[in-house]
Amino acid sequence: MSDEMENNSVSHQRIGMVVDDDALVRESVAEVLEDVCDRVYRASNGIEGMELLQMHPDISVVVTDIAMPRLDGFGFASQARQLHPELKVLFLSGLLRPPPSEQFLAKPFPARALVSALHNLLEAP
Repeated sequence: MSDEMENNSVSHQRIGMVVDDDALVRESVAEVLEDVCDRVYRASNGIEGMELLQMHPDISVVVTDIAMPRLDGFGFASQARQLHPELKVLFLSGLLRPPPSEQFLAKPFPARALVSALHNLLEAP
């Protein structure tokens, strides 16, 4: 019974990941994400993001840039959701826009806008 209880407490942890090729943006977003998640991973492009997601399948929320080398945010999110359909994704970009059905925040943005977007995403069914 205690193993089952431990597994349940682990499953309630929020694990996040930031995928952005701009190191300054990646670290800034990660700092905000650390306020709402128990653990945060960082990747500099979609390929690294997929590698981290495969190593850490407990990741439940991702904040990703759209325009990145190697594998852009759209490609990353598509592949990631094939592995984890329940994955919550927040797209960031100063240039591109995702489909209206996706959660999105235009760069540049104040930290409070990111916090608000993350809370909305995490509270969504």
